[in-house]
Amino acid sequence: MQSYKGRFEPTRFEDLTVTVDFHCHSACRFCIVQEGMNYYKGLPFDTYRRAVDDNREKRRYRRVTFTGGEVTMEKKLFDYVDYAHASGSFEHIRLQTNGRLMANPEFAKRLVDAGIDEFFVSLHGHDAATQDYISQRDGSFDEAMRGMENLKRLGVCLMTNTVLTTLNVAHLADIVETVRDLSPVRMEWWNYLPMEDYHDARGLLAPMSELAPALVQALARCEAHGIEAVVKYVPRCLLGGYAHTQDNTQSDVVIVEEFYDKYPKFACLYEAKCEHAEACLGLHFPYITKFGWEEARLTPYPRTTPWEEPEYGQWVGTDTPGAAEAAPGSSHPAWVALVEGVAEQHGAKLTDVILQRRACVFHFELGGSSVDVVLTARVEEGPALMRSRSFNLHYRNVVGEAKPELSSLVKAAVTSIVDRDPGGLHLDPRKGLVGAEVFRRRPRRLAAK
Repeated sequence: MQSYKGRFEPTRFEDLTVTVDFHCHSACRFCIVQEGMNYYKGLPFDTYRRAVDDNREKRRYRRVTFTGGEVTMEKKLFDYVDYAHASGSFEHIRLQTNGRLMANPEFAKRLVDAGIDEFFVSLHGHDAATQDYISQRDGSFDEAMRGMENLKRLGVCLMTNTVLTTLNVAHLADIVETVRDLSPVRMEWWNYLPMEDYHDARGLLAPMSELAPALVQALARCEAHGIEAVVKYVPRCLLGGYAHTQDNTQSDVVIVEEFYDKYPKFACLYEAKCEHAEACLGLHFPYITKFGWEEARLTPYPRTTPWEEPEYGQWVGTDTPGAAEAAPGSSHPAWVALVEGVAEQHGAKLTDVILQRRACVFHFELGGSSVDVVLTARVEEGPALMRSRSFNLHYRNVVGEAKPELSSLVKAAVTSIVDRDPGGLHLDPRKGLVGAEVFRRRPRRLAAK
């Protein structure tokens, strides 16, 4: 069993994020891919095209998000957007951007006309002095503000993203006031992840004693102005009356595998005691290394059920600002169809469908007993109960006394999957792109004299 905290679930399996390339005209001091900039490559267009073609047929994803680096710098961006739009297979096309180039109203309109209807814009300072210092580019704040003003006039969905660091922690509420007249649908607040600065040599990690109160003030301002708020990587118990804003889910990202090797792990001393341990990641290891476990500051929510280390991440729906999540399984008809009718034939219930990047889990309950039937990507090596066209099939987590009945149920479910699997239902055995082709050659550096 692998600890939930060491993995990258929960994943919004309905949302696909495509990294187009790694170039940027800002140089944000907290950048999590600073060393990979101009070195990593984005998703090859042929690979991307196959993913879109697959989505046209299978409807895996409801949204595609394009990101970089700074994705608006890429001339081929419109090739990616045009292909997604022409496929008709995505409900929304989103751009994650610093917003600077959208200060040009003609360029902003061109993006919208191409079919982009959601813009996720970085806003890390409440004024030019702060944001320009963070981005290390004079004028970046004014450009971003003009860009968002242009987007507002174009009537698209506008969201903002703020990375929480020592450089802006004193002005989080002021950031809300800066952008309130632009009426963003959502403001997201992401605690800094020191992926390339584990020991925080940059001095960007803000202690929770400062960050949490400032963030709560900002969340109160969001509520007062009718702006939806989302918080990532800050312990839920430190958010007070705004605990519901915590959402650590991420979309299904196609990115260089090496990126995940540096991704911080999380932990909490109170995981076994807290009701929300499955969704709240706690503190990341770089923070714990610098500031400690915060055992006197964190307060676990009393559990109503016994704690068990999660084997799977939680199921989560699509990322629709202002909308409720879809019911589990309701948006995955091709997957549910693999076992349709099986539970009823055995007097059981299919109570959950957990669809993630690397596994699909069907949770069956039969009286007081239960069992999981698990699908993973088909590989020929290694054990498997059976193999279908697309999957290796397993069962896990047998609970209760009705083992003969569960055995019959598992056999029927597995047989149904093998018979109904059309082939081409994809589960990814790895996190991202691998191989030498995803890197550029680093320029040779002059030897020190």
